Amino acid sequence: MNAIIDRILIFGAEGEKRELPLFSGLNIITGDSKTGKSALIEIVDYCLFSGRSTIPVGVINNFAELYAIVLKVSGKYIAIARFSPQDENCNKVSIKVETNDNFLDDINADYFTKNIFLDYKKGQHEIERYLGIAVTDTRTDEDESKVSSGKTTLRSFVPFLFQHQNLIANKHSIFYRFDDFYKRKKTIEDFPILIGWENNEYFLYYRELKAKSKELKAQEKLLKALKKNNVEIESELKSLIQSYFNVIGLELDETLSLSELKKLSKKLPEINAHSYANSNLRGRISEKESQRTKLGDELDEKLSLLGLLENNSDFSRDYAQQLHFLDDISITEDNINGDCICPLCKGVTKEISKEIQAIKQSKDNLISELSKVGTYSNDNTQQREGLQKERDSLKRKIFKMTSDIKLLEDQDSLITNNKSLRDQAFVVKGATETSIKYLLGYNSQAGQAMDLDELKARIQWLKNKIDGFDLISKIRDAETFLSKRMTEICNQLDFEEELKPGTLRFSLETFSFYYHFKDKEKIYLSEMGSGANWLACHLSLFISLLHLNCRSDKSSIPSFLFIDQPSQVYFPGKYGKVDDSEQNSADENIKQVKNIFTVLIREIKKIKEDCGFEPQIIVMEHADEPDFNQYVKARWKKDGNKLI
Repeated sequence: MNAIIDRILIFGAEGEKRELPLFSGLNIITGDSKTGKSALIEIVDYCLFSGRSTIPVGVINNFAELYAIVLKVSGKYIAIARFSPQDENCNKVSIKVETNDNFLDDINADYFTKNIFLDYKKGQHEIERYLGIAVTDTRTDEDESKVSSGKTTLRSFVPFLFQHQNLIANKHSIFYRFDDFYKRKKTIEDFPILIGWENNEYFLYYRELKAKSKELKAQEKLLKALKKNNVEIESELKSLIQSYFNVIGLELDETLSLSELKKLSKKLPEINAHSYANSNLRGRISEKESQRTKLGDELDEKLSLLGLLENNSDFSRDYAQQLHFLDDISITEDNINGDCICPLCKGVTKEISKEIQAIKQSKDNLISELSKVGTYSNDNTQQREGLQKERDSLKRKIFKMTSDIKLLEDQDSLITNNKSLRDQAFVVKGATETSIKYLLGYNSQAGQAMDLDELKARIQWLKNKIDGFDLISKIRDAETFLSKRMTEICNQLDFEEELKPGTLRFSLETFSFYYHFKDKEKIYLSEMGSGANWLACHLSLFISLLHLNCRSDKSSIPSFLFIDQPSQVYFPGKYGKVDDSEQNSADENIKQVKNIFTVLIREIKKIKEDCGFEPQIIVMEHADEPDFNQYVKARWKKDGNKLI
């Protein structure tokens, strides 16, 4: 996703403003220790809805009343502001969306505080919709708990955005906040969604597939069973005898036990001369047909609602393209800057000019408002899932009702077509006895074959839909791309020659990272020596992930990366301050630090050539080399200009 940070803002209690504008490409923030460089990561993390603040306690928090960032997302701006962690309203957030940058000219605290503040969780959900994150249920089985597999959240992409100074060359940890097992698990699970490979329909199909597969397995197991359980036998036996009693005009005692029903089934009462007069088969058929009609109406309603929801899902995905289409086909008269002249009388037609200008202004206002929608997405899969279950339940009820009606109609037909009561008695009684024998003996339940065929067809349809996402292929292709890019980048950095040749590998299914040495041995980061190796691996992985993200036109992950203090591997003390005896070593270290910036610039250029836009890399550093002056956005000194 083409989304970068346009600026970071801090407002004091009296309205004082500290502002750091940032740009696409490489941004270097350089200066002394304790001038606020590292705090930039914590401020951005806090404004991205972190549940707890890690902004350093002290000067910055004492000054700040409001923290804010402005995101530039594919041509529009999203401004997010949050009260200081020390404020009682720290869990409130202000969000504003703009379609041009005019508001930035004189942006102040009032711009945010005069807006309606939301609970920060509600604000987070709103930003997620603007970024296109709208999967509210990532379960692949409806029996799973939503606690462990809930909605996809923007907090899952935060580990891809930050490399803190205690992480950038760490041999034990790679990702931000992966010490929390749940956050690590959620990031890994959400990655295919965030990168744009999965959406809400993928999980909707997957859950239904699991449910239908379980249902099919249960039905097939039931069909293989030789006998029903007693409760089922009693219910169906009672239904058969009751149907026969309907014909002969008798009432069945509902309190009869299973053993009594079996005895009765072996000696059914005969039809007498008054049986047909006592029966009410046509009435029962009419009643059941009425019930079936109501069920059919309910089913039509559910199917109609399902169709509307599915169409709305398609509409929401194409909405942005439709807006561009409307803009393209709209007629503009940009050449009309003054009064219109009548071609016949050459007179000034001021009224027509005013109307044309009013139409132009209305069109511009409409496009401006509509463009704010952007990638705004929502998830209707829960409603669709509920309707699908209701649809299936109604289908089963209608099927059962149709079977009941067919049985009653057959019985009525027997009576109507057999004029001799004696012949009729044998026919009806024989049919009932055969059904009872079938139930108590063979029990093949062939009547469920239609349900099984429908289940199998639906399962195959769902499998085809899931296969259409081609997730396994996308993961393998991405892992191949990452391996190639990581290895190329690492070979440009200060990585030990003794470990070459080899290939860097990263699994997108487990997030495990290792070095494949000479195509034989796996070497994990913790098994490597030298901070230079650890630094090279971290930089190679995160630059490659940034490149992968930028390549996906459906990604919801912003295209910026913060890197804090990469030079610490070479200068653990103050940058550039060494004794004469250490000068040669220092020169070599400075050379390696310069090379880091050179590689970053080169990789940003490659990403732009491949993806059509520049990502954003923000480096906080003590190093301040003249070679990279054009990339330095701020120089902070302890006794001079600094963050606070």
